[in-house]
Amino acid sequence: MLQQVPKIRNGKPSLTARFVTTGLYQKPQALETALKDFLTQLNELGLFAETDVKFIDRDEVTNLWVGTYSGINASLDLFSVAALPSIAGIDEAYLAVVKASDFVNNLLVTPDGNLRTQVFEENVRSFLGLDNPVNKSITDTVRSGAASRFPVLNNGITIVSPDVKLQGNTLHLTNFQIVNGCQTSNVLYENREYIDQIMVNVKVVETQNEDVFSELVRATNSQSKVEDIQFLSLRPIVKRVEQFFNTYEGTEGRLFFERRDRQYVGLDIPATRVYSVHDAAKCVTAMFLERPDLSARYPKQMYEEFTETIFSDDVKEIIFYAACVTMYRFSLLVSNRVIPQNMKRFKWHMLTIVKGIICGVGVKQFNSKLLAADAQKVIDVMAQHGTPATDVFEKVVAICQNLGEVSPDRLKRQSTLGEMLASISKPKKASTKK
Repeated sequence: MLQQVPKIRNGKPSLTARFVTTGLYQKPQALETALKDFLTQLNELGLFAETDVKFIDRDEVTNLWVGTYSGINASLDLFSVAALPSIAGIDEAYLAVVKASDFVNNLLVTPDGNLRTQVFEENVRSFLGLDNPVNKSITDTVRSGAASRFPVLNNGITIVSPDVKLQGNTLHLTNFQIVNGCQTSNVLYENREYIDQIMVNVKVVETQNEDVFSELVRATNSQSKVEDIQFLSLRPIVKRVEQFFNTYEGTEGRLFFERRDRQYVGLDIPATRVYSVHDAAKCVTAMFLERPDLSARYPKQMYEEFTETIFSDDVKEIIFYAACVTMYRFSLLVSNRVIPQNMKRFKWHMLTIVKGIICGVGVKQFNSKLLAADAQKVIDVMAQHGTPATDVFEKVVAICQNLGEVSPDRLKRQSTLGEMLASISKPKKASTKK
């Protein structure tokens, strides 16, 4: 080893150290101080040319793992390009005009000719289809005599990458994301036999700052109507929930978390297994916040009161799956007529009652291990068809039927939910009298 020292750049080795945890690193003062002291001690030794010491939590571990199989390198020839002046939080930025065919063939198409759908992962919505009015208009332009005017008729495409290199008139991109222009990109891909003479505007931004990245997504998508709820897809917890749902691949209880609008359209996935961010939020609110009234009737109030609770960075992802898989099991049993059809009106209250039966009544902190344990208990019962799930729903049905006649007004009252929860320990048998 010592014999190789002359070959080392700067005459000294570099030190890289990572302290890894499966939890969420909250930057506690004690650990941050210890890190600074450790770096000071290393530098004082004088043995290393560079020192790189960091804490890595579960989010960073996940990102590193995803990076091992989702890395993309691409090059794009530019017709014209202009570098933007220095911008805070952005390393480099360019405005360019490129041939649409080069853009599609080099950035969008895999070596086997398929669409690189992963480059749209950070877009707030997926492709809306060629029948969408806006996309139909783009298609008409591409296929018409006005195709040469495409660069002035279309807002263009925004690409963000952590590593951008401009060499001459060729742009080299690594692990890039198309954060705006998903619709345009897909229309060009679907009409690639018509785009040989078309040019398209491209904005390319290099940044590794997550806050700047999210700001770019929000700003560039504000040019067209995008519902505020869709921007929740940018939150770290929502991305982790999507990854958590994917861990159930191949199981009976496999569900699909639709982080981006229309993400699974055309993939032959039953709609009953797909849960949007909005659907999942309502399920979580009903089950673990014990507010089925908000889920059923007042979603706007739900977001006003609980957005920061439900979508906080330290929320346990498992609660989303537990709530959604319970709703999935309920819907399945209703469609199979194991549960009476008239119980559908209680579906949001059902989530609260199921949690109460399996785990007990009461709201726990969303970042607590106790709540994660409760969610796992729910999944153990609801993730597969069988007697345990059916037995729980029989108790739920009995509780709901014992309320007697329930008007819509009565159903939305918290006092009615209180009656249901009070009946969990000893639900009365449903009356058979007509």
